[in-house]
Amino acid sequence: MYEEFFDSDPQAIMIDYCLNHLSELGQIKKYNKNEVVDMDCKLYIGIVVKGTVAQSVISSNGQEKILYLIRSGEMLGEMIYFCGGADSIVSTAMDYVEISIVRQEVIEEELRLKPQIYKYFMHSMTRKFRIVMLQLTSKIFNDSRGEIADALLRLSSTSELKGMEVNKLNRIFTHAELANIIGCSRVTVTRCLNDFLKAEVISYSDKKIIINKPEVLKTYIDLVVDK
Repeated sequence: MYEEFFDSDPQAIMIDYCLNHLSELGQIKKYNKNEVVDMDCKLYIGIVVKGTVAQSVISSNGQEKILYLIRSGEMLGEMIYFCGGADSIVSTAMDYVEISIVRQEVIEEELRLKPQIYKYFMHSMTRKFRIVMLQLTSKIFNDSRGEIADALLRLSSTSELKGMEVNKLNRIFTHAELANIIGCSRVTVTRCLNDFLKAEVISYSDKKIIINKPEVLKTYIDLVVDK
C-alpha cells in the first residue's frame, strides 16, 4: 500500500553506501538500550551500524511521540547538518546500538569528490518527511482502529522482511512502543491487536507481528486520495 512512498531501490543504494563506505570513515560509539544518543549534528552525521534508534518528540509533561525508527544503514542528524536550526528530536537506543560518527571535514570531502551522494542525504530527509506526513494524515482521518491498521501497514512497508503474500514487521514491538508510534494509549493498541488476532488478520512468529490479510487492514483506513 505504501510502496510508492518508500521505494526500496534508492533506499538499498543509500544503505549500501552508508554501511559499506561512509560508516567506515567515522568513529564507532556504542549505546545500551534506552540510552540517549547525544551528538552535535551541526558537526557530525551519525550512521546506525547496528540496532535501532527511535527518534521522538517529548512534551514538557513527559509524553512521548515516536517519529521515526532509524535502522542499520540509515542516518541521524542530516537535517540539522544541512539545514541548521534545531528540531527538538530526542534519539534513544531501542536496543544495543552502534553508531558511526562521521566528522564534518570527512562529509565535506566526500561531497566534494562525489557530488552525486547529495541525493542519498536528500532521500533520507524526504523519507522522514513522508513518514511524518503519513502519521499526521492518519491521525486526522482515522479512528484508533484505522490508525493502528495504518501503522502496521506502514511499518511493514519499511521492513526488510517483506514477502509476496505475508508482511512481517522486522523487529519485536511492545504495545507501549506501538502506542508511542501511533499516538494512542497502550490499552487501545492491545484491544485492537487482540481483535485483529481473533479475526486472523494478524498473527505472531517469534513475537513479531505478521500481517496475514493486508487487504482487511486497508478497509479500516481512510486513505489519502492520489491525484
